[in-house]
Amino acid sequence: MPTPEPAPADIHARVRELVALSVDDPLAPFALRPEKLHVFSPDGRAAVSYRLRCGLAVAGGDPVGDVASWPAAIDTFMTEVASTRRGAAVLGAGELARDLWEGHGLSAVAIGRDVVVRPDDFELVGRHFRNLRQAIKRTHNSGVTVESWLERDVPATVRMELRNVVIAAKRDEERGFAMTLGRPFDGGQPESLVLVARDHEGRLVASHRYLVAGHKDLSLDVPIRLPGAPNGVDERLIAEAVAWAGKHDFDRVSLAFAPFPELFAERRHLGLAKGAAYRLVHLLDPLIKVERLYRYLRKFHAFDQQRHVMLRWRQLPRVATALLLLEFGR
Repeated sequence: MPTPEPAPADIHARVRELVALSVDDPLAPFALRPEKLHVFSPDGRAAVSYRLRCGLAVAGGDPVGDVASWPAAIDTFMTEVASTRRGAAVLGAGELARDLWEGHGLSAVAIGRDVVVRPDDFELVGRHFRNLRQAIKRTHNSGVTVESWLERDVPATVRMELRNVVIAAKRDEERGFAMTLGRPFDGGQPESLVLVARDHEGRLVASHRYLVAGHKDLSLDVPIRLPGAPNGVDERLIAEAVAWAGKHDFDRVSLAFAPFPELFAERRHLGLAKGAAYRLVHLLDPLIKVERLYRYLRKFHAFDQQRHVMLRWRQLPRVATALLLLEFGR
């Protein structure tokens, strides 16, 4: 297996082509994160993206490319891993790829669900969407305005404002693995959608970037929000992104990954085992407020397919350490 060096430009071009072939996979664009390495199927129509940590090759999400070539890409990846005597794990495997990984002896641990809004079904009516409607209305009442561009068309003055906001928001672009691309406004994602929110004084206070996968999906990559930004600004930006997607023939908008939504939904009626899991999950609070994220995402009523960590149980401590380092380390 190759050493962990940035992939050459020609490899990234091949992966970009496979991301464009991916269907119904909101994690596909994150295969383009520069630090990731790639193993291709023999026919070149699918690839597994991964990084090396703690003696493990950790794949991020499902393979990208033609689903028919996924099995061969996974076979090639696992063969190369075995040849180096490394272990293998996966962060964010979807339902379709789960069986393929299990065929190589990996076990599945459910860790959450995709959150995917479909523009055709997104109507802010009824009791379910009351909190979301109120959040969006507050931004209108406070004078928030939203602007949108494709990234290639963002004016130079706005790019400068955005870079300053990234710094002021203390956004660490080095963090993230399976569900973050980062490095906004470097010219690498010209087709991505960029939205910015301004307060009543015209100050840029928040921004979202949405990456394109398969020409039909948008995936939220970098949400940036200044401290003190008006309440509801993120909800407003998402609603604007969904409206934009509907007008431009996109089928889905992926907002994020919701960790353990069933666990938090049932928190008042947990047994001993689930109660212990609930407390264990909260150990991550210094890194990410998982339950707060769940409460935010449930406003959209858009929980989608289950995601899993795939691993061999005997490697559990090493896998847990590797995943924490990949998602929250530098």
